[in-house]
Amino acid sequence: MMLARLARRLAGLLPALALGLALAPRPAAAVEEMALKAAIVYNILLFVEWPAAALPAPGGVLSLCVAPHAGMREALQVLDRSQLRGFVLALRELVATEATKPCHAVVIDAADRQRLAASLKSQRAAGALVISDDPEAPVDSTAIVLHRAGSKIVFDVNLRPLRQAGLQLSSKLLRLARVVRE
Repeated sequence: MMLARLARRLAGLLPALALGLALAPRPAAAVEEMALKAAIVYNILLFVEWPAAALPAPGGVLSLCVAPHAGMREALQVLDRSQLRGFVLALRELVATEATKPCHAVVIDAADRQRLAASLKSQRAAGALVISDDPEAPVDSTAIVLHRAGSKIVFDVNLRPLRQAGLQLSSKLLRLARVVRE
């Protein structure tokens, strides 16, 4: 008897619940986009060649630095302590001071580009690969820029910052880029 009453009550609530879900904002799409971008960042890192002097000993730590409030930060957490070509990938917070420990790669977004400019400059000078999902990221300092193109995430490659950092990208990765700038 009580179960039947509960079933009738739930049946009456279902149309309202369905309408509420249909009208509710879809943060899941943003989460899925960030997770996809994080996966792309990982795959890009698979095709980067750092100078031997910049690499730790086999089994050592490759640092992936991200701003504390970056949109991709939570999605990048999945990569922390994952294996990357014989190294351990460690996610580290990028702070707003110049004197920070060098990173192997830095992920930055539009909100942090100005605030972390000094730290980003020192990271670039130390040979970090700079990746951004800011469409207006400066091409002279950002090596890889992720873009949304319809339902896909694509990326552009800027070769000048790669060369300045002493980094090389696999030709396989360059072929996948939407644009490669000299």
